[in-house]
Amino acid sequence: MRQGFKQKNIVIIGAGFSGILCAQRLEKKTAHLKNISITLIDKKPYFTMRTEIHAAATGRGEPENITYDLQEVFADSPNVSFFCDEISEIDFAEKTVKGSVNHYAYDYLVLAAGSKPNYFGLKSAEENALPFWTYDDALALKAHIQECFEKAVDSRDEEEQKKLLTFCVVGAGLTGVELAGELAEYIPQMCRKYALPQYLTRVVDLDAMARPIPNLPNKVSTTCNSILCELGVEMIMEAKVSEVTKDALVYEKGGKTVSIPSSTVVWSAGITAETITEQAAKTLDSRKGNRIVNLENLQAASDPSVFVIGDNMYFVPKGKNSPVPQMVENTEQSSVLAADNIAELITDKPGKKVYKPAMHGCMISLGAKKGIAYAGIENLFMIQLPSIPAQLAKRAINVYFLAPVFGLKKLPDIAKHEFLAQRTTD
Repeated sequence: MRQGFKQKNIVIIGAGFSGILCAQRLEKKTAHLKNISITLIDKKPYFTMRTEIHAAATGRGEPENITYDLQEVFADSPNVSFFCDEISEIDFAEKTVKGSVNHYAYDYLVLAAGSKPNYFGLKSAEENALPFWTYDDALALKAHIQECFEKAVDSRDEEEQKKLLTFCVVGAGLTGVELAGELAEYIPQMCRKYALPQYLTRVVDLDAMARPIPNLPNKVSTTCNSILCELGVEMIMEAKVSEVTKDALVYEKGGKTVSIPSSTVVWSAGITAETITEQAAKTLDSRKGNRIVNLENLQAASDPSVFVIGDNMYFVPKGKNSPVPQMVENTEQSSVLAADNIAELITDKPGKKVYKPAMHGCMISLGAKKGIAYAGIENLFMIQLPSIPAQLAKRAINVYFLAPVFGLKKLPDIAKHEFLAQRTTD
């Protein structure tokens, strides 16, 4: 330990997967040092496993099994302080983060605030569609579906019943197709519960792109489309939403305007940076979606005291033409590298470790029994696994990622949710 080591404050905005991992890695890398303060801030007191919210919205497993109390997560971490606070401003000149409860001074800032739904300027969608991005969104959707069935039971108008029991998902990216698959399994169960004929129901997944999950190879999209169609989902591609009302989804396709009577339009058409990152993007060098440009050591290109990780980063790896994907693997790897470089900089080392992300594909669940795995070693080989191995792989990987983060005492609950959760209509 150097004589006269000055207090160093690291502030992390956002306690999603990237923020938590970064805080844990920083504590481990700086455990031998004194005068280190790691402050983790989030507007929610809990972490949500966002890749599982579609299950929470459709009765598969207990919703609380996908949330983790952040005070509990860091109860045994003396150098990490968690604050539940909503950040309203970052003063980069004064190196101060301003929240509604406290102000936080920093020597190094980690921006890991995550994302929010992108409505692409369509005001009617923002006002009338149900967002699908948070734990609260999942609970709200589940309650809304139950309300629709209760109203349908009381109605004697078949057209009104059909409108109440038509469930539209806008967006056929990863979140959209997973939600559509879950709904296709859940809605028939709800029909049995309420003694309503299934012909009254529809599940629609609509997207402006030509195929679902367009960031993956065409054969994966084809498989995804086939599975969803087998489950009874109506796939409407190359359709642009023009309006969302309380009673209908209106879209344009092939020069025609089509209206689907529906009381439920769930918006999953894309994401953009959280509000605090949008504000930061006005000062820091940024790109599309307000993603902040990184140097190869993950410092912000325009401010060496700021590191950007997870969804908020815009980094194009050497030899690539596009930025790293906004997916869990990038979250995990970027968090570790940023923490390592900050730990070095604190002790006056270069902090120049280069980010070389290694992506291994993705796992997609389409309901509880079907799914797709597109996995391997990037640039060497990638294979597509059928449904049962894909489902098992996704659930095993969730356990693999979650158990070290939230501790072995949570392992039974994590494994129970992943492998034993049953769908109910309660």
